[in-house]
Amino acid sequence: MSNGKGPMSDDDDDGEYPIPNDTSSMFSAFQKLFLQSNNNNNELEESSHMINKPRESNYMINRNKNHNLNIQYNLDQVSLGASRRLPQAAGFRAPPPPPPLSWITQPHASSSTYSGQRHSAYPQSCLRSEILRDQEMLYLLLNMMTCPTRDSKFPRYLETIDTYQTVKRERCLLHIGSMITTTNSIFFDLARNQNGSHALRALLRRSSRLDAIIFEAVCENFMWLMNDKFGRYLIVPTIRAVDEPRKEMLYKLTFQNTLSLAVEETGCVALNAVFQEIKGRFRDLIFNKIARLADCLALHPYGTYVVQEFLTLQNPRATQAIAETLYGNFFKLAKEKEGSYVVEKCLKSEFGREKVLEEFRKNDKEWVRMAKDKFGNYVAQCALRVMKQRGKKAMLREFVEKLRPHFAEMKFGYGRNTLRVIEEEIEAFIPKFPDDLLDLLY
Repeated sequence: MSNGKGPMSDDDDDGEYPIPNDTSSMFSAFQKLFLQSNNNNNELEESSHMINKPRESNYMINRNKNHNLNIQYNLDQVSLGASRRLPQAAGFRAPPPPPPLSWITQPHASSSTYSGQRHSAYPQSCLRSEILRDQEMLYLLLNMMTCPTRDSKFPRYLETIDTYQTVKRERCLLHIGSMITTTNSIFFDLARNQNGSHALRALLRRSSRLDAIIFEAVCENFMWLMNDKFGRYLIVPTIRAVDEPRKEMLYKLTFQNTLSLAVEETGCVALNAVFQEIKGRFRDLIFNKIARLADCLALHPYGTYVVQEFLTLQNPRATQAIAETLYGNFFKLAKEKEGSYVVEKCLKSEFGREKVLEEFRKNDKEWVRMAKDKFGNYVAQCALRVMKQRGKKAMLREFVEKLRPHFAEMKFGYGRNTLRVIEEEIEAFIPKFPDDLLDLLY
């Protein structure tokens, strides 16, 4: 029987980006990126000043979360020509078209309320030009971040930024952060793309301010990311990158959504991974929540993986709490596919084993039925092997003798699996009862 492996594996995620061989064209994409933001087509440092300028277009692209841009993601050579159409990257949804220019608000307006008034300091033609330039920069950046692994220029791009002086480096990283978090849909589409997820993780731990920007975007998209095949890989690196107060906020979000995540195909895997990083009171709170509902989760096709994972953590108090919740239902669980994995984990746990064996000893008829059941026979085999490993000869002999009168019928059906273990592994380990003692017992 399998060991209850989760529905998804971390093997889904590929490794680091290999360095491309074509060094001559390595920096072409991000050179264009910075040239697009530079009025004089000079050095990158001039373009990075746009982060601190209170321009109308910057306010729109960096602050207005309600206004999505018409962005496409190009996997091939970037082209900004009006006559050429940018192909869309696999796995991406293009955000809605840009809002009318009349929606642009004044730069000092609140990000949550909009006056609807245009900024009188800039002519409409200038605003349109700067917005188009910012969009083109975003096209180029997203193209690099979602480019297939073998052609990716983004890792080398970050290596180049790392060579800059501190102030210039910080400006460049913050500029990137502001663009990729323009809207929630842009950030989430980037995170749910396999290459985009790699690129986002590569940005972490380069700047505490950039980490804070990504952290806020992760919080806003937390449940979407946790339930996404590639987006989930961003959560743990974010926890490791931010300071303690921000870690606590992510711990809290995990605790608040524990049950919702536990019953989702991808969410249950993400929950198990994130839980490994959680420390302090929220770890205990999550343990308690899972323990209270262990009997329901153990029978759920995805919740069972969470209960199994928690039982393998060898936390005495939590394991005992789970075993207490399940006590009285071990036979029922053993005869269900999902539940049988959980009972096996309890048997193998130092802190849950005794509760399982205690219930098994109390009901001889159910013990025999379980040994012949489609799924229960695996639990019976596990129980016999655990007792042998722990040197419980007296108890082991007791369980075997309860099955002995049924050996003939166990030669057929699923019971033959249990019988084979007894004959090949157990019989030689325990002495047989004398015949007169057997007469007294049966």
